[in-house]
Amino acid sequence: MQKLKAEIWDRVQYIFRNYYDRMIHSVSYYEGKVNLSALRESLYHIVKHYPILRSSFNSSMLNPSWSVNEDFTKEEMADAVYCDDLQKSALASLAEEISYKAKFQFKMTVHYCGENSAISLLVNHMCMDGTDFKYLIGKIVEGYNLIVRGGDINSLALKSGDRGVEQLYKDMSEEDAKTAHGLMKNVSKTGVKNKFAFTDNEDCTTCFNLRKLEKEFVDRLKAKGKEFGATLNDVFVTAYARAISNYIEKSDDKRIAITCMKNLRDHIKSGESEDLTNLTGFMPCVLEDTDGTFRETLANVCEKTKSAKEDEFCGLYGLPLMALAFKLFPYSIAEMAIKIGYENPLIGMSNIGVISEEALVADGLKCVDAFITGATKFKPYIQLTTTTFKGETTLCVAEKCSDEDRRRINALLDDIVTELKEFCE
Repeated sequence: MQKLKAEIWDRVQYIFRNYYDRMIHSVSYYEGKVNLSALRESLYHIVKHYPILRSSFNSSMLNPSWSVNEDFTKEEMADAVYCDDLQKSALASLAEEISYKAKFQFKMTVHYCGENSAISLLVNHMCMDGTDFKYLIGKIVEGYNLIVRGGDINSLALKSGDRGVEQLYKDMSEEDAKTAHGLMKNVSKTGVKNKFAFTDNEDCTTCFNLRKLEKEFVDRLKAKGKEFGATLNDVFVTAYARAISNYIEKSDDKRIAITCMKNLRDHIKSGESEDLTNLTGFMPCVLEDTDGTFRETLANVCEKTKSAKEDEFCGLYGLPLMALAFKLFPYSIAEMAIKIGYENPLIGMSNIGVISEEALVADGLKCVDAFITGATKFKPYIQLTTTTFKGETTLCVAEKCSDEDRRRINALLDDIVTELKEFCE
């Protein structure tokens, strides 16, 4: 049986399995009926090309790896569900989890409701991050279109290469690569212990809490932010920090630490990974307080993010430390060391960015909406994910929590929207 190396983030995502569900989730909604047979054939071709999607993770105490499964059929590529409510059906399918031991590290479902349909996709985060997840979705649709139009699926261009983090250093000068390999600073430790005030209720279920920002409003936010030298992401971080400060457990420490996920492909000239993989890093934003006006908080956020982005090694800190731990110690010891040494962010944010409208155009169908969200967090961890499609931004907090926790999360989302609206006034 073919074996694949377990790369650094494959291992770390597995280590953090008690903090979140390890899944990336997406839904795309269509006017018209998706051709299930064509979708299965497209995905079958892609799964043949990318063995990581059809592998089972071996959590060996000495040397973890992936075992590639070769026995699979087109019919296994996607399920079909007939329903009365597309969103309800799709979100229910996203609440599932894929075992790292499973035959496939993805689950696709086509939901049919009258003349409309939706495609939901779950992928194990151990296999890839949000950037390559978007790439995968685009290629599935591209292959679908080839098949529906009578083309040759074998002509579908798919990238192929290394999944490891070493590709991040290949375009650097020898001196910069040496410096980057020595960045042992552990940026996951911010020193801020403030966290969202979840209940102690253990009767928890997975829920996806969504807010949609219309294109006109998003355009106004961009324009308003630009007046202050801020990106749209800076504006979102500011609103998030100000809103969540009202939902923090009682503490004398007024600081708020929001850890953003950084796409490390910025360190590669092509801007792309060689294969489906995780190339992400931490970019913490620690604010002393959020007591002032929105504009004052925004200025602080911009100062923090500008300083981080001006660092040519932004996001690379700590990777060599993790690599060293896995190199020096048996996996079981390295796992304990990383659990002790690394902190999963208590308050996180992931801006997955723009979902290409063109990439989701399935032949004969109109894609009317789509969103992606990261892992479903477990208490006390919380994360806000943002994606933009057709100019509209979806805010999502995916959480495994109680009904009361969900009420608080939805109140938080309402407050984030209120902060954004007041900023635009």
